[in-house]
Amino acid sequence: MIQLRRNMKYVPAVLYFAALVMQGVRVHAQEYNKLIIHAGDSISHHYSYLFPDFQNAAVEFRDGRSFTYKMNFNLVLCDMQFINKKGDTLAITNGEDIDSIGMDSSSWVYDYQKGYFQIVAAAGPWKLAVYRRTTFEPVQNGGMGESRQSGGVEMINAVSGRQGTLPLVLNQDIFVVRKTSYWLIYYKIGDMESAGKTAFMKLYGGDKKSFDQFVKANKINFNVQGDLEKLFQFCTQSKN
Repeated sequence: MIQLRRNMKYVPAVLYFAALVMQGVRVHAQEYNKLIIHAGDSISHHYSYLFPDFQNAAVEFRDGRSFTYKMNFNLVLCDMQFINKKGDTLAITNGEDIDSIGMDSSSWVYDYQKGYFQIVAAAGPWKLAVYRRTTFEPVQNGGMGESRQSGGVEMINAVSGRQGTLPLVLNQDIFVVRKTSYWLIYYKIGDMESAGKTAFMKLYGGDKKSFDQFVKANKINFNVQGDLEKLFQFCTQSKN
């Protein structure tokens, strides 16, 4: 059975998100979104989810049990949440006991150290996965009123109780960086590699010339999920 903590009230000790200021920074096989949330704001006011509505999800546990819940992925907490019989929105605390979650057109697997990976394509033992996480830094004002990141992390007031952590209010502005990265998984979650050109070449296994021709002809961007799904299909079809 899923163990829980109350959402709208649950936030890991220091948390993040929202605002109207955004920067995008892209690197190999991953994407960054930088935002600012201001002092005095409540984290829970800015929750957003991957899907428009909570979806029916089949949860398979490592011990063979299975259950069905209404679930969604919280993009602020980068955490999976579900709705219980009372209509409360709750967060899962025993993710390490979950083998997989089937929801919408994708499935999810859990890594104890990193969290949830969304499987968006699969072929045989190979899987293409999306991983999302959020980090934060306090904001310091630089010259000419420019905002810049600083090093400390003591910025949150929180009240903990038996029902979980109550809504948090920031006591200073923070930068929030949500990182989306893409991974190729072979058989199991522990055997994976960043979904860059080198990893896809290994998956392809064919000659480099035909691989490069496909990448060039289809203008594959290794930071775009749809492009990686197309490349994954091309590479795995070559093995059939």
